[in-house]
Amino acid sequence: MPLINENNTAVIGHPISQSLSPLIHNYWFETSDIFGHYNSVDVHSSELAGFVEIAKNSGLKGFNITIPHKTNIIPFLDRLAPIARQMGAVNTVKIMDDGSCVGFNTDGIGLVTHLKKSVPDWPKDKPAFILGAGGAARASALGLLNEKIPMVMIANRTRKKAEIIADEIGRGRITVVDWDDRSTAVAAAGLVVNTTSLGMVGQPTLDISLDQAASDTVIYDIVFKPLETALLKAAKERGLRTVDGLGMLVYQAVASFKIWFDRDVEYDDELVSKLLEKLT
Repeated sequence: MPLINENNTAVIGHPISQSLSPLIHNYWFETSDIFGHYNSVDVHSSELAGFVEIAKNSGLKGFNITIPHKTNIIPFLDRLAPIARQMGAVNTVKIMDDGSCVGFNTDGIGLVTHLKKSVPDWPKDKPAFILGAGGAARASALGLLNEKIPMVMIANRTRKKAEIIADEIGRGRITVVDWDDRSTAVAAAGLVVNTTSLGMVGQPTLDISLDQAASDTVIYDIVFKPLETALLKAAKERGLRTVDGLGMLVYQAVASFKIWFDRDVEYDDELVSKLLEKLT
């Protein structure tokens, strides 16, 4: 495991080589008056405890966590912010002046921020419909519930996983839909969010019909490889508004940067251009 004591921030995961986070954060270092660097570090599960100790002793400001460590990191942290505790997952750690490590989760913030900036008039008076039941689904559900929407519907190929999310964070405002009924559920939704890997490069497409979607329904796909998935293409063909997954990634990073440095940074045209170049 490489030492990182010369870097200010980092992202850990396994594998990590394809992460876009270094490009994003180093762009903000370059365009701000904060001197620092953001690195990616491949960390196996067996190395988590050792990494946290190295991070504490290296002057690191904090680090991000990606697959598969968002839950496994928790026992090695000193405390959790409330939303991370609700999520049961951490994607951002801040190392405090006393060396203690505090875990946060900015994934739901990333989704909601991008949604608000892309379609500020999305229909909040209707339920949201989430496909999937992994960490991104949980983050999306919690973020949307905090926006006071009336209800979140959730469907997953393994129904039990969706039921666990409903039981743990729903507080009576999450209802589980059978996977076979996913196309019918679209009719009631003001927002449809795909949090599965279906539609990603190398994965099957998401099999869902948008025929019953209302004209003001927004279709959000957190997949960003490819940037326009088959789901988003089908939605555009029906004249529906769409949101791609790249903005969720960037805005969760915006929130992480704010946690570390108390500084607001922007998702500007130059950063968009750099990311699109990387993705093509």
